[in-house]
Amino acid sequence: MSLLVDQKKYKEAVKLQGDHPEVVESMISKEGDVNELKEFQQAFPSPNGAFDLAYHEQRWEDMTSQSGVEMTDKRYEMKAYGYLKLDKVKEAREEAAHIQSQDLNQKIETYEKTKKQVNEENKKDKKDENKIKSLTDQQKKQEELLKNL
Repeated sequence: MSLLVDQKKYKEAVKLQGDHPEVVESMISKEGDVNELKEFQQAFPSPNGAFDLAYHEQRWEDMTSQSGVEMTDKRYEMKAYGYLKLDKVKEAREEAAHIQSQDLNQKIETYEKTKKQVNEENKKDKKDENKIKSLTDQQKKQEELLKNL
């Protein structure tokens, strides 16, 4: 199966899986090769493939609005991350609730606290630009930690 995917013989790989393209798509998505995922999605379009491809291409609106997706723990994490990138913390929390990941919940909470600190600092009359930059950098680091779940 891996050999067929590596050789981009998708039809044979799907046939080997009993005509279940989602198994092959999942395998390609895990590898994170966006071009290969695009190629497979064109040959075997599916909601799962559209979701995974939108995530890898950082098209957060497309990803979060995709319907008919077979949600896995990893996809719930991906969707929570997408919502944070859209600055929709409430929706990110809802996605995280599906998988009961303490690590994910902690990261969302830290992201939210940092965001509040940045907003509070921006509201002050005498803005401390260094503090704002530090908090913004901290927020970006939190986003990266979420992405690397």
